[in-house]
Amino acid sequence: MTASKDAGSQDAGAFYDDLEKLLQQQVAKRPQLLDLRLRLAELYYETRKVDAFLEQARFVHAQIPGSLRSEEWRKIVSMGRMLAAGDPLFAEAPAGDKIEFIGAKAITPVTAYTRIGEEERFRKPLAEVAEAYEAVRRDPRFIAELDLELIQSAGHPSSLQFAARLSQQVGGARIYLKREDLNTQPSHLLAAVLGQAMLARRMGKKTLVSFSPTGRSGVVVAAIAARLGLNAIIYMDSDQMQLHAGNVFRMWLMGANVTESGMGRKKSGDVRKEAWDHWGSNSADTFLVMGLDAAPHPYPMLTLEFAAVAGRECRRQLYGINKKAPDLLVARAGDNADAVGLFPPFLKAAGTRMVCVEGQDYLEAPTQQPTGPHALSMREQQRAATIMEGMDYPRTTREHAWLKASGRVEYVKGSATAAKRAVYDLSKHEGVIPAIQTSYALGWACQEAARMSAEQTVIVVMAENVDKNIWEIGKAMGVPL
Repeated sequence: MTASKDAGSQDAGAFYDDLEKLLQQQVAKRPQLLDLRLRLAELYYETRKVDAFLEQARFVHAQIPGSLRSEEWRKIVSMGRMLAAGDPLFAEAPAGDKIEFIGAKAITPVTAYTRIGEEERFRKPLAEVAEAYEAVRRDPRFIAELDLELIQSAGHPSSLQFAARLSQQVGGARIYLKREDLNTQPSHLLAAVLGQAMLARRMGKKTLVSFSPTGRSGVVVAAIAARLGLNAIIYMDSDQMQLHAGNVFRMWLMGANVTESGMGRKKSGDVRKEAWDHWGSNSADTFLVMGLDAAPHPYPMLTLEFAAVAGRECRRQLYGINKKAPDLLVARAGDNADAVGLFPPFLKAAGTRMVCVEGQDYLEAPTQQPTGPHALSMREQQRAATIMEGMDYPRTTREHAWLKASGRVEYVKGSATAAKRAVYDLSKHEGVIPAIQTSYALGWACQEAARMSAEQTVIVVMAENVDKNIWEIGKAMGVPL
């Protein structure tokens, strides 16, 4: 495999550049839409384009009434103080960052909006990672080496399965399934961790440090460290170590040092903080591995480029079949990496339509709302998760937001009826059972394929393991269990 033939890897590396152009086009059409401006400002922050960030920040400041009290402006200030600390635009603290006095009694200030990794002690190690990433980004051999390593140690490429009988049943376009669900670990996570570990080895680091709330991602880090001859330190909550003792044993067996996080009950945020603290004190020979988790620049960029393995593979595989890009790419929406693993290499393929299909947590919505003084409805839980997400780096939801704002990717609602039909048809005609969220994407794709011609192609990415919700599928479909 040669890098010159791998056009997909080059497109994946240009994801942020392509997205910037798409967002700029949308801003030109709707210059007063603040949401687009905010997305563009965050993109410039992530890519460290200071002048472009300041331009968007000044526009937002001028347009938001009472901006000092705006949560959006607080986030802009947080990014601005990291990117352009000396600019007078960020000198005035947002409301809540000041201490006000009434008589002799001080009012406790609201905690300023800050994010992990923004402390001064992390600037140098983050800058070193960014510099190393820029070097490998310009080296086409690195992605080729990553893909080769995925072939040798992770069973890639995953198959692009032509669903011939399903296509015949549906009628219309040819339907292909990108079978990411056949691997024991999500390929996005494997590729992201492997890419970071290979970058660490190229930087001369000897140890990988990470955190793992349940040990699942820790097993991936431990396995890759063993494969590359690196040490691994995994921070894990003490309670979770008891619940997931099997993962702890796997990590230990592969030579990782599983470190119990703190004392007493800890949450994943505390586990992550301890991993960051370890890196801050040992960055000379240690590399922080974030997997697909949220982190400051350059982690979002390098993670997305490494994780776009499904898209790179799809381009090669489908080109070998019919010498053309797909007409339609479909992935499930939500807080997952399916879309960011599949779509980036196709952003410049003007003839390819890309769609994320939103479903529900179950094939049928709950008929009753939870009861009790502390119970939250599904909508309230989702809202709470969104609020908490906004207090930190937003992981894959950020790329979803940018893709949606750019207009390049469509976001649609799937129906329970189509999802159930997809479960039945795919199981009966192909011997493959889709997981719940994937069934929504597949159901929508089948409906769309029926309206397309036989010369057109549809690719649906399947990245969920159905075992986790097979009984829920059965209950939703009326099977007596």
